[in-house]
Amino acid sequence: MMRPGGLPETLPFLPRYLFTDVDDTLTWQGRLPAETYSAMENLQQAGVKIIPVTGACSGWCDCMIRTWPIAAVIGENGAFWIQKDQQGRLQQRFRLPFAERSQNRSQLEQLIENIARELPQARLTQDHPYRLTDIAYDIGQDERLANSDLDRLLALIRLSPASVRVSSIHVNIWMGAYDKASSALAWLEQEQQLSREEALAQSIFIGDSPNDANMFSAFPHTVGVANIQRFLTTLNPPPRYITFNPGGYGFVELADTVLRSL
Repeated sequence: MMRPGGLPETLPFLPRYLFTDVDDTLTWQGRLPAETYSAMENLQQAGVKIIPVTGACSGWCDCMIRTWPIAAVIGENGAFWIQKDQQGRLQQRFRLPFAERSQNRSQLEQLIENIARELPQARLTQDHPYRLTDIAYDIGQDERLANSDLDRLLALIRLSPASVRVSSIHVNIWMGAYDKASSALAWLEQEQQLSREEALAQSIFIGDSPNDANMFSAFPHTVGVANIQRFLTTLNPPPRYITFNPGGYGFVELADTVLRSL
């Protein structure tokens, strides 16, 4: 596996869409740096559309689209996207119909019961009440889970038909044939009216963990923030570039490169 390099002075294509993970990619040590928010504003003013694509819950996504300089947000690992219409009203579009989401929710509730019985030390995330389509266990945000218990948790989940992804802070679990990458591409095709070829040619993604693996696979232009280094052996392919700085400070590096490339 080739080791990724640092960002070039400018990018060899015209970036119009910047997809980004949130936790430990835009944030760092649990906070959104002021420099990162300023970088997002500068990108928006330059005409670059920023789309967080995250495992974050619907409630958190609602806050982001209302208060951040972003074009849309794709939440709960691709379950939906939220954007504003021309009148500023929020539109939330789900990848699955309501009946299927309801059935999936029942299966997830059963999985929660099974995990509580077999692994009571595993804790659901604090934002669990605000999740509409998935569940998540806290492994590094407010709680710590031993590696052996994490392995047991993943084994229990894989006994079910659920999809599972591990991020730097959460284990996200959902039912449905979608993920971050498929929903990002669906947003580009449905909301931006781009062909797959056009979408990939104008987009770049930045992330930090195995939860972003399908984005690194689907998009040709990819970046990892510096804190992705500990996961590189598990990512195939790895991101094309890696920033020198971690989290939101690495995002600022990418923002500067994108702005120089316009």
